[in-house]
Amino acid sequence: MPVKVSFGVNLAPGGALLSRQDVARFTDLVKMAEDYGAEAVGTYDSAFIGGDAFVRATIIALATSKARVGLRPTNPLTREPQVMASFLASLDSLTGGRAFLDVASGDSAVLNIGYKIASRARIEDFIGCVRNLLASGGANYQGRPQRIRWSSAAIRPRVPISICAEGPRMLELGGRIGDGVIAGTGLLPEIIRDSVTRIHSSASQAGRNPADVDIWFTTRTSLHEDRATALDKVKASVSSILNHSMRQGLEHKHVPDDLRAKVQQYVDGYVLYDHVLQEGRNARRMDELGLTDYAIRRFALAGNTGDWIARIEELAAVGASKLWIGPVGGRLDSQLHYMRILGEQIMSRFV
Repeated sequence: MPVKVSFGVNLAPGGALLSRQDVARFTDLVKMAEDYGAEAVGTYDSAFIGGDAFVRATIIALATSKARVGLRPTNPLTREPQVMASFLASLDSLTGGRAFLDVASGDSAVLNIGYKIASRARIEDFIGCVRNLLASGGANYQGRPQRIRWSSAAIRPRVPISICAEGPRMLELGGRIGDGVIAGTGLLPEIIRDSVTRIHSSASQAGRNPADVDIWFTTRTSLHEDRATALDKVKASVSSILNHSMRQGLEHKHVPDDLRAKVQQYVDGYVLYDHVLQEGRNARRMDELGLTDYAIRRFALAGNTGDWIARIEELAAVGASKLWIGPVGGRLDSQLHYMRILGEQIMSRFV
């Protein structure tokens, strides 16, 4: 019997949507993702990497009729709770109750304006404030009052908010307060099992039903007919997650003993401006330190269609049956091409 896998499709158009033609192509991309069975369609919230996330999310909302729509992720530093609650309510209304939000500590959006990443306490405060604003119109955040006048008009008094987690303490926070957890801890069997165990344990300790926490695993993806080309194209993306999944320390993160010193050296020398840059210095340093094969194996879903199908079956068998994926290629024409292959040859086997 075929394995059932749920897919979320993360869309990154590679910069600002600068023309009506870009918007039309992006709309086509969104519709293709939904038609091929994507349960959710999301887009990043980082002004450093590309244009405005709220604009992209609105386009996604208008182009879909069934898939959940949201930001993945946002952060508590570049967005005030009042602003985020207003956006979520608007998106939920526009989609008829299909909005969602993923929250993380912040990476390129935060670090490139001179802030430090958000603490777990800040994330919890932010999520609680957004929820209270939607539910009742009033809350406190960082000791400041937050108020809105329109909460009674919101489609849902609670929009699902998931926590993006790449380490044990964030997994535990997600299990305690998240409607869901987006695990970026890795795709190796022992890591998948450990991540689920930590989330469920934390939920139980908080008096919650672990089954109520919706667990997804995020992947760094690259699809190409030629396997070597696919692996080469995923390096920049993998170089970023290797950094931010390890920058708060290596404890309880399943890094092999013989690689710990190299991973720490890599994190210490990470070049923020070259974040996810295909020809950037980070991917080269990852190669030079001998970390590329490990990072791809741990974090990526990359190769040709046969490689993807085999890996997805392996992941589902060990408990990762809800996956965030994305078409590859910076240009929208390229993303449309690979979205078609992804949908017709891969997703169709599992949805």
